[in-house]
Amino acid sequence: MILFIVAVYLIVTFLLTVIGIEKHSEGLKIFIISFLLTPLAGLIFMLRQRRRASRISYFYCNECDYIFPVKMSHCPICAEQHKKIRLTRYVSPNDVTKNIKNLRLA
Repeated sequence: MILFIVAVYLIVTFLLTVIGIEKHSEGLKIFIISFLLTPLAGLIFMLRQRRRASRISYFYCNECDYIFPVKMSHCPICAEQHKKIRLTRYVSPNDVTKNIKNLRLA
């Protein structure tokens, strides 16, 4: 009976670790917390970390077709050619690549 409980404990800890690696890249911390304390504490830690994650926004230049992962108001590539082109914000570069044949990342 104790062997069954230990096996379930380790399986739940392993599953939380795998989910933590996929979602947050915090698998080692979740494994240690789940193994030493309880899987419930690991689950609470994982759910708290989810709120801290931030999404990356991408900025796209319509003129030169570059995508920048950094917030800028105007395209620095076009600024070298003395053009002032405003960047468009996208959550994912996949939205932009559907319209572009050649994708160049800066």
